[in-house]
Amino acid sequence: MATQYDPAAGCWRGPDRPPVLNPAANLGQVLLNVLERAGPKPAQLNGDTGYAMSGDELRRRAVRFARRLIGPDRCQQGDVVALMARNSDDVAPVVLGCFLAGVTVSTLDPSFGVEEVEHLLRLTRPRNVIADADALPVVYEAAGRIGLLLAAQPYVLLGEPSAQCLPVADVTAVETDDEDGFVPAYRGDSAALTAVIVCSSGTTGLPKAVRISHAQLIGPYQRISQLDRRDTILCFSTLYWISGWQMLMTGLLNGIRRVITTRPATPQLAIELCNRHQVTLLLVTPTMATDIVRTLEASAERLPSIKLFAVGGSTVSKRLREDINQRVLVAGRGRSLVGYGTSETGNIAYELLVRDDSVGFLLPGVTAKITAEDGRPLGPNETGELLVRPAHPFLGYHGDVPATEATLAADGYVRTGDIARFDADGYLYLVDRKREIFKYDGFQIAPTELEDTIAELPGVRYVAVVGLPDPARPYNELATALVVREPYESASAPTERQVVEHCARTPDGRARPAHKWLRGGVIFVDQLPMTASGKVRRAAAKQLAASRWNPSGPPPSG
Repeated sequence: MATQYDPAAGCWRGPDRPPVLNPAANLGQVLLNVLERAGPKPAQLNGDTGYAMSGDELRRRAVRFARRLIGPDRCQQGDVVALMARNSDDVAPVVLGCFLAGVTVSTLDPSFGVEEVEHLLRLTRPRNVIADADALPVVYEAAGRIGLLLAAQPYVLLGEPSAQCLPVADVTAVETDDEDGFVPAYRGDSAALTAVIVCSSGTTGLPKAVRISHAQLIGPYQRISQLDRRDTILCFSTLYWISGWQMLMTGLLNGIRRVITTRPATPQLAIELCNRHQVTLLLVTPTMATDIVRTLEASAERLPSIKLFAVGGSTVSKRLREDINQRVLVAGRGRSLVGYGTSETGNIAYELLVRDDSVGFLLPGVTAKITAEDGRPLGPNETGELLVRPAHPFLGYHGDVPATEATLAADGYVRTGDIARFDADGYLYLVDRKREIFKYDGFQIAPTELEDTIAELPGVRYVAVVGLPDPARPYNELATALVVREPYESASAPTERQVVEHCARTPDGRARPAHKWLRGGVIFVDQLPMTASGKVRRAAAKQLAASRWNPSGPPPSG
């Protein structure tokens, strides 16, 4: 699995290993073929209710939903439907049904507020929506703001539907004629056919709608080392996250059972589900991994069923890997696994062999190069921007040609925006994640968005938001605001409490998304470090915030 360096081309290459499954076929065709052979073996298990859905049942439910889309709904190839739902029983059959019907799935996170949904609906312009009942009012308010007319009858997955909604279960639970004889139409070149639209935040801070092809979801998900059909997967990510899609495809394409839950992710729930259902592959963020380590350490317990404890989503330290191996897993049974990837590229590298803080070797079919600021290729142990060319590049950003051209080069390389290096043996190291975007509990936080919110307050002259490491959970970064106030008398100047509460709630009292709260508080300064052209110097602003920071500031309001 070692990465090979090609000095003539100035690039690194993963192993040359053709995919087991045919990426030229459409995704619906491939999944239907796999599920036809799955029979009664459970494809997913609901960790909340105990309901097990077999591969055969999942296939039949998907066919029923596809027939609904093709027939009464009259969906056409390329139509987009928005999915805003937790991981409930019918989510997998619904998305497979969309693939069979040639419909593109655009995913939204159930925690999103109206502003975020509005922005993404503006980009993707979906025809209809499939959502949990409590998410529908948010979707329809956002659609109304931009004049988007959705179908008269949306689909509801979870919760009590209103009279004008159609419960998905009313479609998927009703048997139709000759389900075994259903043959999906061939929809065209899978490398150019959009299957799903997921979100990614770039350096501007605004979410981008990433178009993922059918081929991109087929090629990489052959069975990986140590996994077999007797295994069980647990991943809390909804299908808004690329990790959610990765685990869904890994499970379906390899006949591996997935445990799903609609409950919020907590270390206690992760431990409970792992032990109750003998989970063998667990995928979590570094923050969740840290919490699991601490929770188990307090009880002196371990997770004896785990074979692969996978951690991804942000940088993972060597210490955390060691803690997982030594305090969570059973020696000789399980190991930690660090992965690195992006929404645009999918998985890029796995740490199959451990070396310091490396994220491992490039995966089969992946080519990468490190470039200097002037674009010239760099060699081993030289640091620069990481560009990646997967076997099947993403199809660009939906509705954003300039962003596509800035990210996707003509030769198929994707500019990740990450600073990295390869050592002489081909191990990949991430030196710095995206320079401005930071994360809290896996959610990306755009400084410019928070800055615009704070600037709404009277008395704010300048503002810069940075992320500072949480002392208790260092894999989280706490949004912290540097604020320069207008030279008014003190009675008119905003207080720290006012700024924090303004970021926690809208003026009409509605809670903003919790990951965007100013958990690091507010620091009032006389001036911000700026360039001669008037732009905030982000690195200097972060240093200033760190030197003045008081972690015991007022907590955000819920």
